[in-house]
Parts: sequence; C-alpha cells; structure tokens
Amino acid sequence: MNRQITRQRFTAAHELGHMLMHTQVNANNFLCPISGIKNDIEKEADSFASNLLMPTEELNKQVDIYQNKDGKVGMNECLLIAEYFGVSFEACVKTVCFRLKRYEKDLDNVELTKEIKKYKPATKRKELFDSTSDLNLLTNAIDYSYFSIINLNEIIGIRFIENLVYHDSRIEKVNVTQEEVNGIFADLRIHASNSKYCKSENQNIIEALGNIEMNKYCLETKEDLDIFKIKDLNKILYKYAPYPEYAGMYRNSDNMISGGKIQPVPYTEIIDKMDELNKIIKSVIENINKYSISEYISIVAKIHYDITILHPFNDGNGRITRGLTNWLLRLKGLCPIYIDSNNRDEYLEALHQIDQNGNTELLQIIIIKSMMKVMSELHESW
Repeated sequence: MNRQITRQRFTAAHELGHMLMHTQVNANNFLCPISGIKNDIEKEADSFASNLLMPTEELNKQVDIYQNKDGKVGMNECLLIAEYFGVSFEACVKTVCFRLKRYEKDLDNVELTKEIKKYKPATKRKELFDSTSDLNLLTNAIDYSYFSIINLNEIIGIRFIENLVYHDSRIEKVNVTQEEVNGIFADLRIHASNSKYCKSENQNIIEALGNIEMNKYCLETKEDLDIFKIKDLNKILYKYAPYPEYAGMYRNSDNMISGGKIQPVPYTEIIDKMDELNKIIKSVIENINKYSISEYISIVAKIHYDITILHPFNDGNGRITRGLTNWLLRLKGLCPIYIDSNNRDEYLEALHQIDQNGNTELLQIIIIKSMMKVMSELHESW
C-alpha cells in the first residue's frame, strides 16, 4: 500500500472494529461503502479505531504534559501528541477537540478542518524534527514512517548518491566540490570503466570515484552481509588508486585516529574482534523481522561504533563503516542515509559518547534525523 502508515493503521483498526462488533449482527452487510458516505455502522467502527489507537486515559495524560494554564493544547502540542500515538495529525487534533474538549479553541468540524490545513502540519513536522533532540519523539515517528526503495538508476537515486559521496568526502577531508562529484558520477554512468576520471592522478578524484562505486555496491548487491565483506569494500574504494593491490589489507600496526576522540583496537585483536562482531551481525540479520524500526536503528548504531573502533585498514575506515551501515539499513527495508558534513563534529561526539559510556542515543538521533532528511529530499524529487 502507498498510503501513509498512519492511515493504514487506522484502516486496520477500523476493520478490526467491524470484526468484533458487527460480524455476529450482520455478517453479510458491513462492507465499507465506497461512496464516502458513512452509516451508523461505519461511524461506530471509526469510533472504535480512534479509541483503540488513542485511548482516552492515555490521551489525557499526553495532553496533561503539554497543557496551558487552562488545561488545553493547540496545534503545536497536538503535533507532538500525534507522533506519540502514531496517528495522523488531523485525527489527533479532532479527537482532542471533540472527544476530550481540550483544544484551545471552540470550533466546529468545518472551522477546525480549515485551521488544520492552514497550519501545514507536514512543514511543521519537518521543522520539529530538525530542531528536536528528543529520542522518544524521533523513535515514535520513525516507527510509523513509510519508506520507499531507492533506485540508483532513477533521478532520486542519482541525487542521493551525489549528496552521499559529497558529504562523505568532506567528512574525511577529501577536497571535492559538489559539482565535481556530480560530474564524476555522470561520466561514470555513461562511460563506466572508460570514464576519463578512472585515469585521473588526482587523489581526491580517485577517492570520490571509488566511494561512488563502493556505496553503489552496498546499496545494490544481492550477496549476504557479513563483516568480512569490508575487505571487498576497501578494494572497491581504492580500485583506482596507484597501488590497488594493497587495498583490502588489514593494518599491521597500531594506529591513531588523527584528531579523533576514540582510538582503535590494537591490530593484533582485529581478526578476533571481527569474528565476534560477525556473530552479532549474523544473529541480528536472522532475527531482523523481530525488531521494530527504532530497535533496529539502536542495534545498527552500536554496530556502527564497533566497526569504527575496529579501524581495520590504514585508510578508508569511516567511509566503509558508513557504507556498511546503509547495507544494514537496506536489509530492514529502510532508506539509506548520509551524514551531513556540516554535522561532522556532532557525529564524532556521538561516537565519543559511546566510547565513554556506551550511550548510543546521540548516534541514534543522528541516524534517524538523517533518514528523515533523505526521505524529505526523495519526496521533493518526485
């Protein structure tokens, strides 16, 4: 279904209401009318769905959190409450207004509908998620989001890869412009290995070129994922480098991350740590359908950190870690992400927090916000 997940949930609850209340009464005559005109049975099923998804006692508790001095709430507060319950904004506002009588204005249905449209909840929702650091709010929102598959051969997929590689490069201080990345990707799509950039001696161009191919592999491959695939990712990343035969080789000395707040494991422990992490990844993939979206993102955030401190190669570790993260997200049917280079310091601080106290919350927030940013960009590209 292409309908919003909030609408799908309401429809499912509505039909459950029919099953529980109406099949025994009139088993052959409770099909929902396609005219849009609702009889008493339809209204009863709607009421059931509304009460199931927003129980009065819990709804009052949420209103209590945001209430003004008169014990009522407005549009901004209803937006937060709607995300908590995973229901549409309009349904939440009307329920607060008509069932609880706790909306800040006394309006009839027509007037309230006009006010909801004027409010532009989609725009306000984006502003809310851009500014919030409330993980509970973000996880509630992401658990009820609808995700589209990205086709890298379509314009939205092309734009995503271009943005990903540009920001990924800048995070690693590879000096390429957005225009250069776009040109490299366009020439690569047209000429493949005969692209003029494949023969470049410019290190920045070479790394951007390899990064494009490495990320495409992570987003398109049908191979099973395990941690040891990072050797293949490193080879792809440096396939155009002057000495590609050295790509995919684990480091053989202890290393320090330049300017980093976390430091990698000793090189002698790399293989053992990889083997431990591989068992975790295999178990996660085998049980992938048991996790909610937010639970899965929490796990992915921890794996992201674990690969970061492995730091198995002399170079390319950050880009490979983020590529592998997108591979993991794809397996759950989630859209891929990129870390905005303007948020580089926040991203490094998130990894530092995990290193210090095991707290993955900031990295989860970054992943979820990045996911919402990408979904917004994809929507605008249609």
